[in-house]
Amino acid sequence: MPRRAVAVTALVLALAAAAPARAHQSSVTYVEVAVAARDVRVTLQISNRDLYEALALDDKERAATRAEVEQARPRVLEYVAARVHVRNGDAACPPAARELSFADKSDGFFVVTRIDYACKRTAADLAITYDLFFDLDPMHQGLARIALPGQPERQHVFRGASRELRLDRPVTLWDHLRDYLLLGMEHIFTGYDHLAFLLGLLLVATARGLRDGMRYILGVVTAFTVAHSVTLISAGLGLVRLPPGIVEPAIALSIAYVAVENLAVKEPRHRWLLTFGFGLVHGFGFASVLSEIGLPPSGVVPSLISFNVGVELGQLSVVAVVAPILLWLVPRLGLAARVRSVGSVALLVFSTLWFFERVLHRSWFGGWLG
Repeated sequence: MPRRAVAVTALVLALAAAAPARAHQSSVTYVEVAVAARDVRVTLQISNRDLYEALALDDKERAATRAEVEQARPRVLEYVAARVHVRNGDAACPPAARELSFADKSDGFFVVTRIDYACKRTAADLAITYDLFFDLDPMHQGLARIALPGQPERQHVFRGASRELRLDRPVTLWDHLRDYLLLGMEHIFTGYDHLAFLLGLLLVATARGLRDGMRYILGVVTAFTVAHSVTLISAGLGLVRLPPGIVEPAIALSIAYVAVENLAVKEPRHRWLLTFGFGLVHGFGFASVLSEIGLPPSGVVPSLISFNVGVELGQLSVVAVVAPILLWLVPRLGLAARVRSVGSVALLVFSTLWFFERVLHRSWFGGWLG
């Protein structure tokens, strides 16, 4: 073969080998992971040449423009959030705040996405799963820098065969106590069914007078507290368990029963006993929250107690606001009977809807069993 032909052939082969190398070179993402308390911030710098799938571009070889990215900001952020996951122990840390910006480079620009993942408790046993672009380029790499409080910065490379990074950081007992106290308070404030049950019990206090009404409220609140504390702690320690398919509809029925009794019985008797029985069921509802979040491997009992105290603090704060209204303001305005009847009807309607919603969202066999 003439020398010229050999040279041309060598040049073609070199270019052919270099082409995929350049393509693989462009498929690199720069990742920064910063951990602080219960939040994990993941910042990624993504080349504008790697966004064709996220933007649904027809030409895979064409780099995305800023205008295209600007028009599809939510789509790009959702694309990234769906492929980068953070877990803390057994519980997922869902993506919360999201931002997108740009950074110039010599031959284009980077899209800089920042996503804050909110863990329910202090980030200790973290697992970060990175699934960006491996289906498009098996040679893709995510070059990561990780910053943990009180520890030197470390590096990691995400590859197709190594997509998960595990991070451990020391967490004190105080961290656990604070986390679960706040979780208990958050749950009672967002647990509309528990608050509805409590409100249904308190409605009958409007006609009892200030002293008898306070005695009644203290009785039912104490019975509810003791009952759900028993089942919450027992379930948290794994001593007893009821499937959510039974617990959640039963909680709705407990609200409906109290509402019907408020409407049908002028002076309900033995309310503390009724409250205690239904409170046992509500305790399993509180325990289901802990099963989703998980308990720390150390300090299980203190964390359980702290969660329960948080529930009680939230519950007492609600009672502190509602009790003066029901015991003083409502009777003063002459609205005791109306508030009791209208409130009970509303609770009956909502609890009935919740019951059928919770039953119909489960199969009659598998859903009721777990």
